Amino acid sequence: MKKYEYLIFDLDNTLLNFSMSEYYALKALFTKYGVIFNEETLAEYKEINHELWTKLEEGRIKKEIVLETRFTKFFGRKGIVVDGKTADNDYRKLLESRNDIMKDAVELLTELKNSGYIIYAGTNGVGRTQRQRLKNAKMSSFFTELYISEEVGFEKPDVRFFDTIFNQEGITDLSKVLMIGDSLSSDIRGANRVGIDSVWLNNFSDTYGEDSPIYECNSLRQIKILLKK
Repeated sequence: MKKYEYLIFDLDNTLLNFSMSEYYALKALFTKYGVIFNEETLAEYKEINHELWTKLEEGRIKKEIVLETRFTKFFGRKGIVVDGKTADNDYRKLLESRNDIMKDAVELLTELKNSGYIIYAGTNGVGRTQRQRLKNAKMSSFFTELYISEEVGFEKPDVRFFDTIFNQEGITDLSKVLMIGDSLSSDIRGANRVGIDSVWLNNFSDTYGEDSPIYECNSLRQIKILLKK
């Protein structure tokens, strides 16, 4: 394996266990607004949310639309009228109280930091939420800088998200940069668009199509082994 100097880590479901945090935050939110929380209602919300985030990644809508309408749409289907901003803020507070992390995340970051890698976070999401969750997980100190789409102004896979990192960090040799993330549509597609290598953390033994990574691992432990070669 060739030598890299800069590692850009996605956060959600790469280092931070977003699926678990989301589950408990939504459970509390549904209860607050009087909706039964079960597999059916969870799947219904996720379908709405996924559709909106896909449109966001494709550049068809702004993030404000996602955050302000997903709960309005979901609760509206249940006959409940809510203010989208208020519901999202309630959800965000619940999400920000969590500190769920992926297995072996701290061990991996410790090893890589001690090995001399320069580590950045490159994540889609809301600034205050991602920063608080990293703080809760005691991971903030591993990163030289955090690049969060809300603060950057662009969402992965937009090349401008990555160009912001390169420009602000003075990175000119892109062969020294490696993107690590679980999402084919944002992490791997974005890396391919901008011309950097990538590791796909394939959490669910999925297959990929046109968004092909350079490397594929099924766990963070495998990523640690890969980077030590």
